[in-house]
Amino acid sequence: MRLRWIFPPVIAPFVLAFELGGAVPPALAQNSAPVVSNVVAQQTPGTGFVTITYDVSDAEGDSLASSLVCSSNNGATFDLYPITVTGDVHRRMAPGTGKQITWNAAIDYPGQYWTQVVAKVVVSDGPVAAGEMVLVPSGNFTMGSTANADEQPVHTVYLDAFYIDTYEVTNAQFKTFVDAGGYTTQAFWSPAGWAWRTSNSITEPTEWSSGGDHSGPGWPGFPVVGVSWYEAEAYANFVGKRLPTEAEWEKAARGTDARTYPWGEGLDQTRANYLGSGDPYESLSTPVGFYDGRLHPSPAFQTTNSPGPYGTYDQAGNALEWVKDWYDGNLYYSVSPSSNPTGPVSGSIAVLRGGDYGLVNLTADQDLRCAKRYVAIGNYANYKRTDRYPHIGFRCVRTP
Repeated sequence: MRLRWIFPPVIAPFVLAFELGGAVPPALAQNSAPVVSNVVAQQTPGTGFVTITYDVSDAEGDSLASSLVCSSNNGATFDLYPITVTGDVHRRMAPGTGKQITWNAAIDYPGQYWTQVVAKVVVSDGPVAAGEMVLVPSGNFTMGSTANADEQPVHTVYLDAFYIDTYEVTNAQFKTFVDAGGYTTQAFWSPAGWAWRTSNSITEPTEWSSGGDHSGPGWPGFPVVGVSWYEAEAYANFVGKRLPTEAEWEKAARGTDARTYPWGEGLDQTRANYLGSGDPYESLSTPVGFYDGRLHPSPAFQTTNSPGPYGTYDQAGNALEWVKDWYDGNLYYSVSPSSNPTGPVSGSIAVLRGGDYGLVNLTADQDLRCAKRYVAIGNYANYKRTDRYPHIGFRCVRTP
């Protein structure tokens, strides 16, 4: 079946004002908004290829990131999410003219036909410190441990190279998603996520407006919490990333030497945020990257620089983190592929990684391990993808 797309020859410029948290915690700079102009989308006749060109300027000359969404109904709702895209999208770039995105719409929406398609280019800005994401190179690593049944058997896994966020996603970063209409743009959401969001009238993370649990714009350098798996997935789509698999998360945390904790061996209060660690934010989250070796005032608290083997922070303690995989108890590690495993194809229980600030110091030495898998709230209900707790956040990955 021939795919036919008709785009208006000129699309009105789409301009947004954004704040994007820099990667240096806890202070995040304010910036002028980038200005997007001259957005034009055209289909190549007789093909499913669509070319979108645009210009973007920024007063500070900051590094920019863009994403693309489209509407099938002349902008009434933005219900099309281009995935098969190349060019000036889903990556850091400098401001400039003549930016170009090529979308292979025939792959994403085969056989579909609309006559009122509008393209929206979403651009965010902000000072980006070196190491916003870190590269985890391809190769083998040792996954699992003998500590718990669901971490066995210990096995060798090969992963292709990937980038992972240096820090957990912050409130300031998540604010760009909220401000850009992320909760009302269906294109960012999976069908299951959109159905859950609409049926429950979800418009922001829990306590986002009240500021409780270090949530919301008033706590810019702290990890966003109170988000479901579906919200985390939608944000990842918004920024052109995705949630990490369990295997990717664990390799980023422990490297290739099967270390117990991201920094190596031995846990003490200067290395991670857990209950009883004595940090100034006791019983709540700390700013991302708090455990970077600095002396923090009010009250004075000296941390030990505790990055993971590739340079990530807070993969032990602070916020518990969503990963992509479903959970399959004691079985999956026995039958999982040895190369790039992505978890069971279906399930009902979600799995999280990394521990959180509520783990007491008597158990933190076990529960903050790189190999630890979280599937339940204490000894009670299992985690579900719809759960929105004040100790759960996330970080993203991107395929090179």
